[in-house]
Amino acid sequence: MTDAQPERGDRTARHATTLAAGIAALGVRCALEPRGGLALLLPETGSVEMLQSPDTRRAVLALARQHGFTHVAVELPSDWRSAGRETDAPLLRD
Repeated sequence: MTDAQPERGDRTARHATTLAAGIAALGVRCALEPRGGLALLLPETGSVEMLQSPDTRRAVLALARQHGFTHVAVELPSDWRSAGRETDAPLLRD
């Protein structure tokens, strides 16, 4: 008889989902991309001002650590990011 453990799924994705919910509870609206131990925040334009507060940044970092991340990075909104694929460089094809 073997003890089979049920598939638990990707822990990083689970932690990212709960971290994103915690950050949203702080009032910061953003997308979150987990990259190993790094949580990359992609805030909406209106939330950038909130992230300028040292208290908010400390709270986000504390939440990230509680959810298993070691670092947090913020990618500021830009015209390129919000414009979509049409602003990407063309791909040369034969």
